[in-house]
Amino acid sequence: MSANLFPDLDNERSRLALARQSRDRMIERLSAVDPNSAADAITKEYIEVTVAVAIEDLQGPGAGDFFGRIDQDDEKWYVGRRHIENDAHDPIVVDWRAPIAAPFYRATAIDPLGIDFRRRFTLSDGELIAYLDEQLDDPESGDVAGGIPDPVLAEIGAERSGEMREIVATIQSEQDVVIRSDIDQVLIVQGGPGTGKTAVALHRAAYLLFEHRARLARDGVLVVGPNKAFLDYIANVLPSLGERSVRQATVDELCIPRVEITGADESDLARWKGSAERLSELESAALAAIAPPDDDLVVPIGARNHVFTSAEIASWLEVAKGGSSPINERRVRVTALAKRELLRRTGDDGAWSRAGPLKTAINKAWPTQKPAKLVDNLLPGPKAKKRAWTRADQLLIDEANSLLNGSPFTYGHVVVDEAQDHSAVALRVIGRRSPSSSMTLVGDVAQSTTPAGQERWSEVFAHLGPAGSNGIVADLTIGYRVPEPILRIANRLLPLTGVDATESRSVRIAGQPPSWVRSPSDELAAAVAASTATMKSRHKLTGIVAPAALHELIIEALSERDLVGTDHVHNLERSEVPVFTAEAVKGLEFDGVIVANPHDILHEDGDEPTPRGARLLYVAITRAVQQVEFVTDAPAPAVIAPDRSA
Repeated sequence: MSANLFPDLDNERSRLALARQSRDRMIERLSAVDPNSAADAITKEYIEVTVAVAIEDLQGPGAGDFFGRIDQDDEKWYVGRRHIENDAHDPIVVDWRAPIAAPFYRATAIDPLGIDFRRRFTLSDGELIAYLDEQLDDPESGDVAGGIPDPVLAEIGAERSGEMREIVATIQSEQDVVIRSDIDQVLIVQGGPGTGKTAVALHRAAYLLFEHRARLARDGVLVVGPNKAFLDYIANVLPSLGERSVRQATVDELCIPRVEITGADESDLARWKGSAERLSELESAALAAIAPPDDDLVVPIGARNHVFTSAEIASWLEVAKGGSSPINERRVRVTALAKRELLRRTGDDGAWSRAGPLKTAINKAWPTQKPAKLVDNLLPGPKAKKRAWTRADQLLIDEANSLLNGSPFTYGHVVVDEAQDHSAVALRVIGRRSPSSSMTLVGDVAQSTTPAGQERWSEVFAHLGPAGSNGIVADLTIGYRVPEPILRIANRLLPLTGVDATESRSVRIAGQPPSWVRSPSDELAAAVAASTATMKSRHKLTGIVAPAALHELIIEALSERDLVGTDHVHNLERSEVPVFTAEAVKGLEFDGVIVANPHDILHEDGDEPTPRGARLLYVAITRAVQQVEFVTDAPAPAVIAPDRSA
């Protein structure tokens, strides 16, 4: 049957065998390299590390395989996860990031980008079992690039495993444009649920590391995620693409110096602390601590007394304040001005060593400031040791440290996921990590749910500081993860979110809209557990999104069904069920999602929907790849009620 449906299958299997043999030969050649022949110890170590990394890369999953082929004139190019070559160094498989591979992702019948033919391969358990052909040089052909090919849809809708997978075989044209965008810019990518924002950002990091290897190997790449669960979820993507040297961290983990977080801010205070006004106030407070002496200064040098007026010293301070170096370092400029004036007056190069009063006056006028103290003085509430530091305070302390002492760690490119949830202060903390203004920020303003989060991308560039001076916004509009019947219900919430967000369109037309289970309040947790057990029998990766007040009861009810509630998605045991609030579930995905009491999420425990509540419920619904069920002890909110017309 395969021979009839796929007449070229044997030839392509032979090519796959050749690719794998060539990969093995590359490993043999690398293994034969002798580091001891190096001229010195440093070169020897470099060779050892380079060879070890290359071998590990070639031994990774799918390293010798390909998932696509493009034909250009008489040449055939096979596209895969790694570059594979034969003994003569001719390419057998080209890396998906190579320029020659770009048409595989972008070519259409209208604009074939110079290629005649595209073939997509399907592998199962390492065996090539099928392919799909697109004849791009013949617009009349029925097999041309139009819509999303079935093999791609099958891969997109496949069962989730609890960790994000690379998508090199299924990257779509609008995603590829973002991935291959220029490195020297701040690129903000707006996209609704399931448009592949996170995957695109990570694949962009891998692409830039391939295209600018020397530069980024020197300067590094940083990926900033919203929380630990999310970082665990995406942890394997870049290593699976052969990139292991990327730092992945939350914004809190970037902060220096560290303080012990023992407090939490109410929403209004968190909003105040995270606003852009605090950035200017911090700088003003730091500069306000610099002041000339009240009186003129007399400095005896030899037989003469030299008078330095308060106004003269003030002029030195103003000149130094206008510098661009960290504030604590600008005092060097004051000292230089004082030395020059003292030399002019005395003609003595050694006079400075005897000008003790002048040195003391400058040190007092321009004190060395400490970041935590600067922030402590700025904030309301108890001071010094009585203060309970919060996450928002930690971000301000890092910003103060950058103002006073400079950013201690910077990177060649910075990727930020869920960027809409960062405050202006957090964005400045992140922006300072990119002195070259090379950044990729991805997010969705309709999913902005933190007190000091962002609702307009246009303002984000300014919050980033100097790093945001060269920026553009790109849009991802096609959804691949969330089935259309589920996305259609979620999109009803967008008018309530208070932001200008465009509805995503899903390529996955099939599927069922969310189902509903009504329960008495005192039996709600048991109903959630029952629905979870049923859904988990169909979808191994099933998650629960519920208000925090219900978590303990839900976890107890799960235990009665031999299920264990947990707060992570990575490396789940068979009996474990992730239980999250809508705030914490952002960026994650599940085959099945149980949403408990959607009205409480939408209304935020009030009587009417709130913009933030609409965003939170929008997030909760759109975590699903296959199925959503609402379990509730109240009537369905009108905006998402099942009897409402679509």
